[in-house]
Amino acid sequence: MKKVEGILIIFLMVGLVVASGCMGGGGSETSSSSQTTSTTSSYSTTQSSMTTTSSSTTSSTHSTTTSTTGPTSTSSSSTQTSTSTTTTTTSPAEELYWSNPWEYSTVSINGEQYKVVYYKALYKVQPNQTSPIYEYIIEKSVEKTKIHIYGTDAMGNKKDLGEKEVYQYTTVVTPIKAAEMKDKTTIKVWYKNESGESFLYPWEMGWGSNMYGSSTDFVGFQIEYMGEKFTFTNPMAYGESLFPYIGGNDAVLDNIGTDLTNLWMGWFTVIQVGIWSSWSDTNLAIPESGTWTDAMGHTWSWSTKPDGTVTFSGVTLKVVDAQWSYKGAPEGTSFKGKARVAPKLFLPLEVEGHFSYIDQTTGGTTTIYGYIKIEDLKLEKVR
Repeated sequence: MKKVEGILIIFLMVGLVVASGCMGGGGSETSSSSQTTSTTSSYSTTQSSMTTTSSSTTSSTHSTTTSTTGPTSTSSSSTQTSTSTTTTTTSPAEELYWSNPWEYSTVSINGEQYKVVYYKALYKVQPNQTSPIYEYIIEKSVEKTKIHIYGTDAMGNKKDLGEKEVYQYTTVVTPIKAAEMKDKTTIKVWYKNESGESFLYPWEMGWGSNMYGSSTDFVGFQIEYMGEKFTFTNPMAYGESLFPYIGGNDAVLDNIGTDLTNLWMGWFTVIQVGIWSSWSDTNLAIPESGTWTDAMGHTWSWSTKPDGTVTFSGVTLKVVDAQWSYKGAPEGTSFKGKARVAPKLFLPLEVEGHFSYIDQTTGGTTTIYGYIKIEDLKLEKVR
């Protein structure tokens, strides 16, 4: 169990970092947008636009240029502490926003709602610059099924609560090039109600914060590897005054813990290297680019451009290419990356990036590499 507890501690710490708002964004941005009139591209439109140019002074340096047509108006404000110039094209013929990056939501297309019920993804991760690049295939799915629930009384006796209907979220990890994992690992997590957020993670860790059985929705989990199983069920989800049941071989993680940690490290890296939240209010139907700097030595640069469509389960989604880089000189932190996103979908279709930081113990720089590519995805219409 020490291995299990160690992994739980690691990922609960990661959860705190993510929750603390380290996903990018903040500050003032400079953007440059341009739009081309064409009848051959589904993203290009003919329109009459208005350009507004303004000059003001702020605490950061920030500039943009835009090539467009139409009348312009210029206004000047009082001088404060720095200079910024922004040019914006208004009234685009089409709008496309990635409103919920990395937050589970249904897919809304033409008035219909769809939910993700399956996907297959290629994961790559390099924990540091001297490590090999590890590769895995992740498959995630959900189904409604029945499982047997058990509890444990104060004397340590196993109590049978019978079969219960649950939502089963299954993750299958297939190693391509692994640190220790030699065969597929299957992780099943059970809930009384749907938990779409399970599709956000490389493998479901929701059970980590519910191991003491206090949750009324979390039912349990099972990990299977090389014919060995470790099972946990939560009787309190059904109002029973019993302790959780733990069965099977709790050493099942001994030979896969490093690889499961690698998967979370890769996921954490691609979460950190993007400026996802900064794009949530940007119209991605128009090619744009921008830079941002401040007096403390932090520098951003980024660009986005439409790039065709992708179709899953008969549903066609528009795609956007993105690139970015960041350097935080005072902290020694930097990252860069690129991605293909379908703004209607909460997950990127493909994302790759490097995250570098200064190790506080050694004083040296550590660079983590992460890559995720969705190879297949299934949608189901919400009834």
